[in-house]
Amino acid sequence: MANITERIRREMGQFTRTERRIAHVLLSSYPAAGLETVAQFAGRAETSGPSILRFIGKIGFGSYAEFQHQLRAEVTAVMQSPLTRSRADEAEGDSAEVRISEFGSRTIENMTRALELLDEATVEAVTGLLAEDRRPVYLIGGRFSRANALWTYQFLREMRPRVHLVDGQPSTWVDHLVDLDRRSVLIVFDYRRYQADVKSFTEQAVARKATVIAVTDEWMSPAAALADHVITAPVAVPSLFDSTIAGLMQMEAIIARLGERLGAKGHKRIAEIERARFAHEGRPCSTPPESA
Repeated sequence: MANITERIRREMGQFTRTERRIAHVLLSSYPAAGLETVAQFAGRAETSGPSILRFIGKIGFGSYAEFQHQLRAEVTAVMQSPLTRSRADEAEGDSAEVRISEFGSRTIENMTRALELLDEATVEAVTGLLAEDRRPVYLIGGRFSRANALWTYQFLREMRPRVHLVDGQPSTWVDHLVDLDRRSVLIVFDYRRYQADVKSFTEQAVARKATVIAVTDEWMSPAAALADHVITAPVAVPSLFDSTIAGLMQMEAIIARLGERLGAKGHKRIAEIERARFAHEGRPCSTPPESA
């Protein structure tokens, strides 16, 4: 079943002007706005209580209480840590053999679901942005999602110029931040137990008019509310830790589409990199590249 943020984004095109304002208020103050009373939520959105209730009905809830019950369940899921997941698994008493089998099945389910969530309009919009050489591209991730940012960065830097990985201590991220402007594209990787420093960097990037692409889970990072384009994938598996394999697959699909879009220009750059690599290693240019 789709979570609340996914329902909102799916229905955004069908909302009235007032409903769009309510949706933006909820997404930008998620989940706090939805956990308030109807009157408080209406005050935030500068609208009426009945308008809030009509909005809640439009995204599939029979009552405000039902909406808040679902929201609290999602918040609980987002806040799960490896420790709480471990205790839940112990209570279920699954054997190691069953868990390995379930892990594989759940991962495949996640990847199938991720492809369903990766709509064509988003793929075209994102690849269109990445295909523009004049746009500098920056990638940033959290403690674990940094690996996804790095993986994507390594592909992109071979396909086009002006690609930067925002890495190292958060105190050094500002070195990149000052270079962002309206031409820049920021790809943000952030999964549940979201990082405040990643959200802060995204907020400042938006203030500098950068275009933001958020790559996150189905509960959606706070950075997603700030993004121009959002890519979501399931992450829950029977493990102490979430799995971001499905999200990585989505990015590899986008890389494949980008390669098609760049065509001869992309091939030329990769060939130039290969020649430079061979020269650096002292090998003749005709030597085929070794497997990584």
